Amino acid sequence: MPLLKKGEGFSPWMASFPSCSSGRCASGASIGQNASSLSIRGFWHDFFCTLLQQALTLTARTMDQTSGRPLLSLCMIVKNEAEHLETCLRLARPHVDEIVIIDTGSTDGTQDIARRYADVFEEIEWPHSFAIARNYSLERASGTYILVLDGDEYIPDPRHWTLLRQALTNQKPVAARICVHNVLPASEVIAADVLWQERVFLNHPSIRYEGRVHNQIIKSILKFINTETDKILDLNVDVVHIGYAHDRKKIKSKYIQRLELLKNEFEEASDDIEKAYFGYQLAVLYYILEEYEKSISVLDIIDYNALFKANPQNAFYALFIGSQVLLKLRKPEKALVYCNNMFKITKQEPIAYFVTGVALIMQKQIENGLLMLIESFKVNNMTHYKRFPLNVQALKNALINAFKHVGLHELAHQLEHKAINSNEQIKEVEVWLEKIKTGIILKERQRMIA
Repeated sequence: MPLLKKGEGFSPWMASFPSCSSGRCASGASIGQNASSLSIRGFWHDFFCTLLQQALTLTARTMDQTSGRPLLSLCMIVKNEAEHLETCLRLARPHVDEIVIIDTGSTDGTQDIARRYADVFEEIEWPHSFAIARNYSLERASGTYILVLDGDEYIPDPRHWTLLRQALTNQKPVAARICVHNVLPASEVIAADVLWQERVFLNHPSIRYEGRVHNQIIKSILKFINTETDKILDLNVDVVHIGYAHDRKKIKSKYIQRLELLKNEFEEASDDIEKAYFGYQLAVLYYILEEYEKSISVLDIIDYNALFKANPQNAFYALFIGSQVLLKLRKPEKALVYCNNMFKITKQEPIAYFVTGVALIMQKQIENGLLMLIESFKVNNMTHYKRFPLNVQALKNALINAFKHVGLHELAHQLEHKAINSNEQIKEVEVWLEKIKTGIILKERQRMIA
């Protein structure tokens, strides 16, 4: 595996296929279908609810003053998202001017939920390409701007919706990156995978997705930008994605459907950057499916310099997955090679310290391993952006287990009784751990002198 250069930085088409369409389910001033069809309660209750919903919606919706078009269309493609879709739509409905939902074959009642909220709803056959399905939804939007969310994502904070609409109205960007928080199970050391993605962009026929599996839109956005005044904004708008927080069996059943498509993308890649990107995504999918030997066989042949050139964060993530796979395969020495390359990309991700610590302890380098685990706690509490913030409780438990594993039972006992319910308490634990770290360093120095 080629090493990255030392010191390099870390920066944060319409398709035709069979469809069953309900057409435009509602006028621009209503919420989804006629409200009276949604309730079995009395006529007057429904009447006033409808008036209230219309008033709220009209208040929230601001027309683009230059074109007379609605400002913002939410476009979604969904399949079997009944569990979470209503949360997404309920939170979005007061803040978007139009909702377009394309269903690609749900069997769990997703369609009923979608029809209650959507202005445009259609059911289509799965076209074996996420980009084709996604672009089909874009073609049906009438807003000046498009916001893309999945059925298991939502924007919870009303202030963030306000910020988004104000930025689009006042600054008129070509696109905006917003912050997607991929929430992970509570038992995981990593609390979330946090990344910035281009989820908001002008509704223009030349801005379209590419890629059958991991569809991307940045290429067409960059091609569209042709003047110095065109810009992509970074907006502090948080999207919560809970698709990875399910139990492992459910996650596997969802993602295994993408395997053959992704293998084809990898084999048919047109250049080194595409080959590296689809290889990285294929390795991640094998990891999710717990096929670790297949995962590392792909990770070992990736051109990491090409991956880094396209996106440093993807390069870091690929290296992190590689280190995790190798630890599960009980190969800590090789895992440390992947860890070393993570540090060459950035020293600001706490997970790099954590995985390195685990690998060192597995190699019987106890003191160095503990130092790295303690450092992961410190780096996690720093205020800079982290793609992989750690779950403080899970990190504390990992440290307790590490102390016990190496025979430091008194330290494990003390840490067990330290609360971490507030920032102040977390800081106190950090100070305590720093003292432990100092003691370990002094002990190591004394041993070297002796």
